[in-house]
Amino acid sequence: SHLPKGATLAPVIIPTDKTQLTQFSGNKAAYPVYLTIGNIPKATRRKPSKHACVLVAYLSVDKIDRSRMNEQEHRSRVQRVFHESMRIVLEPLINAGNNGIEMTSSDGAVRHVFPILTCYVADYPEQCLVTCAKYGTCVKCKASAKE
Repeated sequence: SHLPKGATLAPVIIPTDKTQLTQFSGNKAAYPVYLTIGNIPKATRRKPSKHACVLVAYLSVDKIDRSRMNEQEHRSRVQRVFHESMRIVLEPLINAGNNGIEMTSSDGAVRHVFPILTCYVADYPEQCLVTCAKYGTCVKCKASAKE
């Protein structure tokens, strides 16, 4: 619950954004997962030229054969694939957050850093996927789509 003396907390932000690629690629999609650090100013994090946001993975965008599934079973399978994929991608972060990791900072000093996931940034469809909510419902509460 407490960091060791001299340790540094690194607030990690994970943004994802399923993206349609150009029409010339056969209507393909990509699902990148990025990582950035919360103590970098927002103006810097948002500029690709600053390299403050790092691509850590591409999630599967393969279609699941739904011929033997109803809509709820299909949605559940997609959610499980997403969650298992994110578990695998973020597994090293859990160990580093629990035990810390030595990192060299911008001033050249080696620091004992504890990276902690503090924010997951996603648009509404991805929020539904992350929270296992049905599209059109609230991802924060149990309100129905009609409320």
